[in-house]
Amino acid sequence: MELTRPESRETARAGADRPAGEPPSGWRNRVGLYGAYFLGMTGIGFCLPYLPLYLKEEKGFSDRGIAFVWVLSALAGLLQFPIGLWSDRVGARKPFLVAGLALLATATFLLPSATGGGVGWAWLVLLVVLFAENGACRATIESMAGAEATRLAPPGGVGAALGALRFWRPVAVVLTALIGGFLAEEHGVGWLLGPLAVLQGLAVVLALLIREDRKNEEPSATVATPTKGGLRLGDGALWAFIAAMVLFHAANAPPGAYLGLFLKADLGAPAPYLSYAFVVSMIAWMACVRPVGWLADRFGRKPVLVAGWAAMTVRLILLALAQESWQVLAIQVLDGLAQGVFAVAAAAWVTDRLGDAKRAGEAQVLVGSSLVFGSAVGPALAGLVVADLGYRGIFGVLAGVGAVAALVVIFAVPESRRSAHNTGAPQ
Repeated sequence: MELTRPESRETARAGADRPAGEPPSGWRNRVGLYGAYFLGMTGIGFCLPYLPLYLKEEKGFSDRGIAFVWVLSALAGLLQFPIGLWSDRVGARKPFLVAGLALLATATFLLPSATGGGVGWAWLVLLVVLFAENGACRATIESMAGAEATRLAPPGGVGAALGALRFWRPVAVVLTALIGGFLAEEHGVGWLLGPLAVLQGLAVVLALLIREDRKNEEPSATVATPTKGGLRLGDGALWAFIAAMVLFHAANAPPGAYLGLFLKADLGAPAPYLSYAFVVSMIAWMACVRPVGWLADRFGRKPVLVAGWAAMTVRLILLALAQESWQVLAIQVLDGLAQGVFAVAAAAWVTDRLGDAKRAGEAQVLVGSSLVFGSAVGPALAGLVVADLGYRGIFGVLAGVGAVAALVVIFAVPESRRSAHNTGAPQ
């Protein structure tokens, strides 16, 4: 997939004189965008397995404090929405992408030296929120990189351009987690932040390679006029599915904060296992995404959704019962399956329900808002009881929440593809 820049007719004619095989966007945009995105996402390979352990053992956070930071990070991720609107207003994404990457690199560099106590706690929490997986920096990088890929995409190639970009996220996570697992055993978890700061500093340099010609920028062909009627506030099935999505992430988000601690404290797992658990999930996610899309198109959204919500619930039950570290690694396959189903089938269902494929952006906002809200509420509530219930107990309670979410999908969420083939109105 080669990214191209929107061109005027005159520029398009001039492009006919380019040497064969030379892409209109040039190597600068490809290397700049993909490289900056890849390096910017490497820190997630640290956040998922190691950040809770690092905060507890080296920064003195309690389990409730970790949950509080997780909530703040998820809420800070909402900053991407006004930033995205601002970038559309000024017609440029590169400045926001560079700023997000620079702020992320700075937070990574300063985090090891930050200490608690008085005002120091506020400074430490701010750095963690900027560094975290769902925090303001990475959320902004995700949205601005996606907007830039869309700007550079050829007509009709937006989906392929975004797919080519997003491919580098799991690659970055898996590589960082695998390499970090070996290095953490030798040097300690906190040592990894030094190399990560260097990598994310390089991401800033690569992002500066991107060329934006704001004079030639035209409105995207993918932006459609809002369809008549907007969001149907009286659509009970849609609200039921929004509730199911919020409950999905309310149940599934807390293990992201506590799984590494559970492996080490309750099961005595060695340091590499903390990264292996998340690598298994990411590999399963990468393997299932394409089949999930094919199955949802062929057999309908609801059977796939039920399977995903059920996989999430069964995973939590099995985590509460796990007695050995290797069992947790096997169970993580279910996490990848559940996440893959949500990433594909949830957005497809909402798009169908809204009744117009041109409103896919509106569907993504609903899905993304449900994800953020559930990811904030789940850790907040879990943090209140984890000290009393322990990790196994909290996994059991979350399995109950997941079961309720699955029942909502089974009994209150209809198949959506029927409405997509008719008038566009939900039935």
